[in-house]
Amino acid sequence: MNKDTAEIIKAVQNSMELLKCRKCGCMKKSLESMRSALSATENIDFSVLMTEIQTALDKTEPSEYT
Repeated sequence: MNKDTAEIIKAVQNSMELLKCRKCGCMKKSLESMRSALSATENIDFSVLMTEIQTALDKTEPSEYT
């Protein structure tokens, strides 16, 4: 895993620790956009990032604000 991917994963993990981010519609849309963009590529290097994005999406709660 390269440094940039590791930094993205850490940022996603840190954000999902915050209740406000788990309930934010902007966060959910951002994660969904990243998942969509990454799923369009066949680059195996993104598999760890895709797993982390799905884990974060699984932690999201119903949106209270955007």
